[in-house]
Amino acid sequence: MTHLLLTALREARMNVRGKLPSFLVTLLMVSLSFMVFDIFIAVSWNLGTALREEQQSVGIEVFLRDGVTDAEAVALADLVAGMEGVRSVYRVTSEEAEAFFRADLPEQADLLALMGPDFRLPASIQISLQPEYRAAERVEPIARTLTGMQGVEDVIYGEEYLPGLTSAVDILGRLVLLAGLVLAVSISLVVANTVRLAVADKSLTVEIMSIVGAPGWFVRLPFLCEGVATGLAGAAGSLLLTGLVSALLASTVSHDFLPGRWVAGVLLLGAATGALGSWIGMRSGIPRPRS
Repeated sequence: MTHLLLTALREARMNVRGKLPSFLVTLLMVSLSFMVFDIFIAVSWNLGTALREEQQSVGIEVFLRDGVTDAEAVALADLVAGMEGVRSVYRVTSEEAEAFFRADLPEQADLLALMGPDFRLPASIQISLQPEYRAAERVEPIARTLTGMQGVEDVIYGEEYLPGLTSAVDILGRLVLLAGLVLAVSISLVVANTVRLAVADKSLTVEIMSIVGAPGWFVRLPFLCEGVATGLAGAAGSLLLTGLVSALLASTVSHDFLPGRWVAGVLLLGAATGALGSWIGMRSGIPRPRS
């Protein structure tokens, strides 16, 4: 069994060497196709990371009415902290709100003086939510509940952009999946045609091996290995090219290259598409034994 396996692998290597120019052309086509996909998922990953970071920062700010005492504000904060979906709360006094305003917007600090000595920024309660509650459909019920509480003047949670942000994260994930499926089909067809041509070149040898009783896997394994090698090498080559493009753009566009798990996924996708293409090519290319 081991001898047959080694012989089949040796046959696959001889097949590649015997048609090296056409193999290199196919490899270039696969690499360029994967490079387009790599660039797409690199852009998608960086954009998705930014969107997810923005989504993770989603919270609720509850502004309190004038006249709410510190004791009432503390009691309200404790009540909010016990609500479902709330991760933590932080009470901001009027004095802290003014300090934050001056620190974040120093060029607008003069506005506070123009409002007069009696003007005070409203105290508030800043609410951090559990990760699963940071989508628009989960935040809205909490915001409505907070709005009806005694002592609450206004509730802000990003209602203008949060639905679009949640939708953008979902759509981006679906686009990456769709692109992967389209790429898998297109590259599989390229590899299938290559394997079909390889089978046609060795059709007589394949037919003789089938007639004399060679196991089916022994006949197919060299072509399968050739397809996997083509897909894997093409995916690896595309990652090298994409990495070069990423390095060239690093000084002008702030971004990160694909993480290790995505690189492994691209390589796995390359091997899978190569195997699928070989299977398609062998089904239509390998002749049936004569009866």
